[in-house]
Amino acid sequence: MNRKLTKSEARELLAPVVDNEVSAEERDAFLAYIAHDKELKQEYESMKRIKALMGNRCPCAKAPDSLKHFLSTYCSSDTSASNTPPIYDIPSKKSVSQQDQLNTSTQHSKWWYYAAAAIVVFTVSVWGFLNYQSSMVENSTYNIEKYAYQHFMKHDGKLVPPTISTASLGIAEIELAQHYDMSMTIPELDNADFKGVVYEEFVPNFKTPMLEYHLSGEDQYIYIFTFNIDKMEQFGQLVRDQDAVKACTKSGDFHIRDVNGKHVVSWKWNNIWYAAISNHDGNTLASLVKPLEYEPSED
Repeated sequence: MNRKLTKSEARELLAPVVDNEVSAEERDAFLAYIAHDKELKQEYESMKRIKALMGNRCPCAKAPDSLKHFLSTYCSSDTSASNTPPIYDIPSKKSVSQQDQLNTSTQHSKWWYYAAAAIVVFTVSVWGFLNYQSSMVENSTYNIEKYAYQHFMKHDGKLVPPTISTASLGIAEIELAQHYDMSMTIPELDNADFKGVVYEEFVPNFKTPMLEYHLSGEDQYIYIFTFNIDKMEQFGQLVRDQDAVKACTKSGDFHIRDVNGKHVVSWKWNNIWYAAISNHDGNTLASLVKPLEYEPSED
């Protein structure tokens, strides 16, 4: 097809091109046309994205036996009807005009049948897609250590503007209890200046405090994420490292997990779970939190 397409001809080829149901010549002619028609090109790109999305998000499922039985029965009855011997030469009692009207009515009925079927298929597909998306969101789980690492890397381990800006641990504890219903002990770290509390979304639909510290001698920041265990379990989508849960039974216990080369130190005080991360080795980080029972190894 070397001739140039008109807009109406190109539009008729839109769906067949997306579905790869045209010849190479037709496809080339269509692509040549939309190169100069921004509107139709946008429609083409949009249709391709929708098709790709539906293909990725709506995986094929095996048809239930009930549907197979229905189709089998339907096809059998249809085959039986088609095998009925035709009857010829029966005079029609209707006039030609009436017969034309009947044929037109039949054609309209078929058109509405196919349109209705298409609407049903589309509605079921959209419903399935939305339910699939919803179940994906509802069933998502988030690992605390991995997301602590992601937040640290997102901010490049630098100062995040605090929601509660104070150098006083006591004031920060009062603010958290009064305004965020989070009663906790804010740890004091050796040689580190407390910079305040960042109260933000840790994972989608779940906010929790992040405590910020600064080691001025090294110009390094330490993030400590804190979680009320009852609220975390009620949320149902946050997951702690199971080895850490088993290891942290007493106030002095802690656990170190390596996440992509960064160490996350976890511990539990009363009903609060702590997850600390910095550029330090896990043991070095744990040694800064005095209540933790860090014991340096002897060479």
